[in-house]
Amino acid sequence: MVFPSRRVALFVHGCFWHGHGCRIGQLPKSRLDYWQPKIAANRDRDARKEAALEATGWRVAVVWQCELADLEGLTARLKDLLDKK
Repeated sequence: MVFPSRRVALFVHGCFWHGHGCRIGQLPKSRLDYWQPKIAANRDRDARKEAALEATGWRVAVVWQCELADLEGLTARLKDLLDKK
């Protein structure tokens, strides 16, 4: 999601697909030769995109799938992010 007037880019990542360190983000026990490079490439791409946006003055935030379990906390975090100038 993009909030141009606030120069905020918000990425929403699935924990598994983007290699989050939570329970949902754990690699499967089979086909590690496929999954490890796949998830590593996703993480590398995420880091490149975030760095490119930050280099042009954008603030970048990530919402992880697992954070959806605490909607109150997530709402407060996003409100704080969007209220900052």
